[in-house]
Amino acid sequence: MIASLRAESLKTRKRWANWILFGILLLTLLLIGYVVVYVVLSNPPPNFRSPVPARVLKREVFPENLVPNVLAFTSRIGTAIMIILGGLSTASEYGWLTVQTILVQKPSRSAVLLGKLAMLAIVTLLVAVVTLAATALTSYLLVTIDGTSSSWPSATVLLKGFGALWLEFAVWTAFGMLLGIAFRSTAAAIGGGLTYLFVGEDLLGQVFRNTEGVKEVLRFLPGVNAGAVNASFRLTFRNPDTTTQLVDATRGTITLLAYLVAFTVLALLIFQRRDVGGS
Repeated sequence: MIASLRAESLKTRKRWANWILFGILLLTLLLIGYVVVYVVLSNPPPNFRSPVPARVLKREVFPENLVPNVLAFTSRIGTAIMIILGGLSTASEYGWLTVQTILVQKPSRSAVLLGKLAMLAIVTLLVAVVTLAATALTSYLLVTIDGTSSSWPSATVLLKGFGALWLEFAVWTAFGMLLGIAFRSTAAAIGGGLTYLFVGEDLLGQVFRNTEGVKEVLRFLPGVNAGAVNASFRLTFRNPDTTTQLVDATRGTITLLAYLVAFTVLALLIFQRRDVGGS
């Protein structure tokens, strides 16, 4: 497994797609989630209408709301990028026929996949750290430019927020990894993952959120449970547009951990039992 981890580390650093995905995540989060929001709310257009004044909404990008803002914004763009990252890590091996070459070197299939899993865990950890640090710095710069004051969240809140961010990144990366192994095709893994995210979680989840029967099914979806965890970190001002959550944060955390284990076990079982030919 150690040898597999070293090999995965080299591949991860050399794969330009990983750096591009990380750059997209950071640029989108910092520019749209912070800078654009601050500029627009500092100079709201004449037709701006909101139950919460712009000067109050603007505080969403200040240090006091660091954790809920990061979690809310990364719940979509971050989720999509993690699915792509996970899919690329496994499906590309089938597309380039390198999985056969790896297994010829005599590592067991379990060692190969566990090395890949360990590397993805490290990658998601680093992405979570850099994401939180970059947004904290941007938030500090914006409140300094604004000339106002804003207190930082407590160390406990920061630690819990970081844990939630890392857990969600890990779950969606494992989901993408599983799809890559199941479909043995990069396009199918990424397409299937994003379709599920934007159609299954977003569209159907919003349309049928209050429909009896369907609502019970939605409570078991990973995105719904991640949303419940994110909603437990509240903004410092009341926003009447906040969506009512279907589950509480404790159940959401347990469900996400269960999905992480399930995706990992399923990936191991499929990788061990199926042939390694390309799609």
